[in-house]
Amino acid sequence: MHLRKSTQFHHVLFLLLLFPLCLLAQANQNPAFELPRTEVIEIKDTGTKRSYELHVQLPLNYSSGKKYPVVYMTDSPYTFPITTGAARVPVNQKRMDDVMFVGISWEKGKEPALSRQRDYTPTLHSPGYKDPSGEASKHLEFIRTDVIPYIEKRYNTDAANRTYVGNSFGGLFGLYIFLRAPTTFKNYIIGSPSIWWDNKYILDLESKTNFNKALEANIFIAVGAEETITRDSPKHDMVGDATTFHARLKARNLDRLNLELRVIEHATHAIAFPTTAAQGLWWLFKTDSKVRQ
Repeated sequence: MHLRKSTQFHHVLFLLLLFPLCLLAQANQNPAFELPRTEVIEIKDTGTKRSYELHVQLPLNYSSGKKYPVVYMTDSPYTFPITTGAARVPVNQKRMDDVMFVGISWEKGKEPALSRQRDYTPTLHSPGYKDPSGEASKHLEFIRTDVIPYIEKRYNTDAANRTYVGNSFGGLFGLYIFLRAPTTFKNYIIGSPSIWWDNKYILDLESKTNFNKALEANIFIAVGAEETITRDSPKHDMVGDATTFHARLKARNLDRLNLELRVIEHATHAIAFPTTAAQGLWWLFKTDSKVRQ
């Protein structure tokens, strides 16, 4: 009798221990959520030998007989799902051009915050910040030499209609690209750019930049209304800085430079980007857009 109870006890104990393992196995068998028409590609920076992931989403009705505008973006794990999601409904409704998206992630194996600070900032030092920083020129070279040629060789793309999307440090990087190599992209969607970096170095760079009078570009800049010193940004007046940069470009009176500045009501630095992405894409790619004509 005692032996039977002991056997039953061990049998129950075995089942109790086995149950969570079965649940874990079942969970591992469930398919992961994936964005439609999207693939992940590892690419190496031939200059620095660092590895990055590219996140690539093909247009809804991708065809080998058509060339597509490509929207490139930095900070891809954050920006890619937001930006592709913002385009889905208007594209499905045929109210926005069908475009291709390419997200550039952070260096593999590197802390994201350190990777982006290093890759997206144009100078080595900024008050209150430690290295790594100041390798924007190397990252720009990586995009121009490795990323864009890889995409344009593998897919049907419109090389004359590239777009850059970046937010915060990524927004600063976008302004840097425009000032140093403006024809890399035709369109720029810039969210809450960190113009404050290194005592507003990017404004100094702008003042020293000479543009070709025939330069053709479309620049959309957006910032949250709360991104001021008196509201939700105690160290930096992001609204004031973005307004200053926009005003400086406008004062150049370049005939083929289209500019748009939007201050997003009730938005802080943490939440402004989704609106920036949605409105920036709509400004550029809505089917009746006058921006690119």
